[in-house]
Amino acid sequence: MIYFDNAATTPLDEIAIDALKEYGVEKFFNPSALYREALENTKTLNAARENILKIMHGDGDFIFTASGTEADNMAIYGVKKPKNARIIVSASEHSAMLNPATDLLNKGYNVVFAPLNPDGSVNIDEFKKLLNKDVCFVSIMHVNNETGAVNDLQKIVKLTKSVAPKSIVHSDGVQALMKVKVNLLNLGVDMYSVSAHKVHAPRGVGGLYIRKGVRINPLILGGGQEKGLRSATENLAGIVAFSKILEKYDKMFSENVEKRKIVLDYLRQKISETMPEHIIVSPENSPHILMLALKGVRGEVMLHSLEDYGILIGVGSACSSKKGINKLQSLLSLDDEHKEGIIRVSVSETNTIEECDFFLEKLKYLTDKLTDYKRI
Repeated sequence: MIYFDNAATTPLDEIAIDALKEYGVEKFFNPSALYREALENTKTLNAARENILKIMHGDGDFIFTASGTEADNMAIYGVKKPKNARIIVSASEHSAMLNPATDLLNKGYNVVFAPLNPDGSVNIDEFKKLLNKDVCFVSIMHVNNETGAVNDLQKIVKLTKSVAPKSIVHSDGVQALMKVKVNLLNLGVDMYSVSAHKVHAPRGVGGLYIRKGVRINPLILGGGQEKGLRSATENLAGIVAFSKILEKYDKMFSENVEKRKIVLDYLRQKISETMPEHIIVSPENSPHILMLALKGVRGEVMLHSLEDYGILIGVGSACSSKKGINKLQSLLSLDDEHKEGIIRVSVSETNTIEECDFFLEKLKYLTDKLTDYKRI
């Protein structure tokens, strides 16, 4: 099997497996209990929190959630937002932010969607036009989960705060963590969402960074865990696994960035040389994602055809592709011959040039075969 869908999820690292066993089987105690073993787990929980904050260079709090989706929902629903205030969300956000924003719009809130560049990044000039003193909340993803485009968060934060200094700026960093440098203090964001299963840690763990001084209301009420902001027994085994994985991959960051770059550059070059009829949507600075718009072939048909050869790719966000509608089809400036042909190849540091060659061979063969079949 050749796995080129790492933006959807990643296989567990051995360190994560060991942590799951230790805190899921041996030290399984509820951190909220009062006996010694549970109190030790409370210390472990808080140590993991501090470790993650240190790795991401944050100054504030880190609230554990069950997913990146929950973290995004906590951010947009938790902030104070008068109905006459403006909410700005990029048009290419993950459905975890886009759908809540649409929900608020339908409830009468003043929600506007920031236009995009052809590569899926936010158009800064158009974004500026949306800013006014009434802006209370902005959410712009760090790395686009479908094209891999990297947004200039520092610039977006500075522009926003210069016009609306009391506004809250959030970013979905799910596809950015361990792919690009994440220094929350330098970025200047007020809130930042992450997810464990995108970085070789288990599903069921995410988190929301909240800058010191920022106040939000809880999304889930109950026993008051996570400083009252996210009630429910914490997934300690998954949290420890997440913390340990980040510690490991933080040390390997530059090495892994280079490995992914070699593979992506190779794919980009070979596709441009041998299959110029396809459009490469992803920008040069995409850290791990290569989005293609195939000419004359539907993306989903290509996905299943490659699957027959043991090659697994995506057709956009795994969380929304099953609905059969890719929001980027209407947002990106693609002609009729290409707009149905979107596929997403997302690599990890373990992918090889040999895997790329096999993929390229089958992509070329299937493009010719499926295009000829369509002409009949």
